Amino acid sequence: MKVIIAGSRKLPQGSSTFAFPVVDALGEDDTVLLRSPKYGEPGHFERIIAAYCRYRDVAFKWIKPRPTEENPGRVSVYLRDLDMVEEADAALLFFNEDEAQEGNSGTYHLLEKALDASIRTDAFVVRHDLTAGKIYTERFGST
Repeated sequence: MKVIIAGSRKLPQGSSTFAFPVVDALGEDDTVLLRSPKYGEPGHFERIIAAYCRYRDVAFKWIKPRPTEENPGRVSVYLRDLDMVEEADAALLFFNEDEAQEGNSGTYHLLEKALDASIRTDAFVVRHDLTAGKIYTERFGST
């Protein structure tokens, strides 16, 4: 099985731990698909998931945009999302509250494409309770 695991860049530190049980359940024939920019470092969320995959000895693969003359810049990022969904059997996505309400982010685009492709999709909003000093998730949707 190939599973996309992605989280918003606006998530609080520690949010990636909510994906650890999924990684723990994966076997030797499974692969986690992670987003990466064409240049520079992947987001904090994805870097933590990659490190956890290494720790748990789970295969992972970085998927980068491939800009062309026909699909330059930001367009190549959206096409990367399509490539990921085409390769995946499932998607596990995490959003902050604003992005979930607004529906306008790269992670939200990935959610839309996963739903369009009818792959198993689970999405969560990560909430940060400052008074209690806790972060927790709330199901945003699933198929």
